Amino acid sequence: MENCAVLVVDDDSSLHEVVRLLLRKRCRKVDSASDGARGVEMLQSGQYDVVILDLMLPRLNGFQVIDRLKNLPKPPKLIVLSAISRHFDDRFPEDAVILQKPFDITRVDEVVSSL
Repeated sequence: MENCAVLVVDDDSSLHEVVRLLLRKRCRKVDSASDGARGVEMLQSGQYDVVILDLMLPRLNGFQVIDRLKNLPKPPKLIVLSAISRHFDDRFPEDAVILQKPFDITRVDEVVSSL
């Protein structure tokens, strides 16, 4: 996906910077939120093509964010980054891409480019 808008929702600020650097040539915008509640606010007020989401977040966890994503008029593509995701396969949208932590960061670029 070229010229996309991405929102990274993760409480690891170093991940935000790495993803921003990785996707800066591919995407017109890479924003970040450090907790689930802020991520939901940003998703409701902005237009994002992709959301990169951790599950273990303060304020609202990743599953709560996913529940709110389903109510958006045009939900963004979802990439889940988590060490615990394999235990919850049945809780993700059918088209979600799951990247098990730890993961190769270049895999994020590969996934975004394939969307």
